Amino acid sequence: MAIPAAQLKIGQSVKYLIGTRSGMSAAITDISKSSLSLKNTHIVTLTFDDDSLPNHLKTQQLTVYDELLEGCEIITF
Repeated sequence: MAIPAAQLKIGQSVKYLIGTRSGMSAAITDISKSSLSLKNTHIVTLTFDDDSLPNHLKTQQLTVYDELLEGCEIITF
């Protein structure tokens, strides 16, 4: 599952689909231009809603390549 970069917004809720935190909900807390030389590359920071996670595991950065954020899906209410 991938989310087009044009749909990403700060505060948006997403479901993380990778590894041991797969299925957990998170909020997009930052979107920044990557320092990589690749055009249209951004870094998205997710902050997980689970208070049982230690502080160093509450955030996850993902790289947006080719205008797609992989490994997440938008949560719709």
